[in-house]
Amino acid sequence: MQGTHEYSDGELKAHILYKLARKNRWGGKHTELIHVRSALPKEHRREAEKLAKELADSGFLTWLMKTGQIHVSLQPSREIVEFVEKYLGRQYW
Repeated sequence: MQGTHEYSDGELKAHILYKLARKNRWGGKHTELIHVRSALPKEHRREAEKLAKELADSGFLTWLMKTGQIHVSLQPSREIVEFVEKYLGRQYW
């Protein structure tokens, strides 16, 4: 039987940041929040909006209303790389 991993909010936020960085969503390039949800394990996808809002409040993301949907993009910052490495490890870059 496979054990389940309990993810911290920091790990989940790092997954969101990593996915956006991998998809090159920096500055003016943004994506709908619904696409960010897929960065998270299925049992945590409902938390995506709350976590993304916290990341926006921390200055990591830009939060926009476009075409009736929430869109997000990464703020250009070295701190994003450091945050991902702290929670997910260097192997992700």
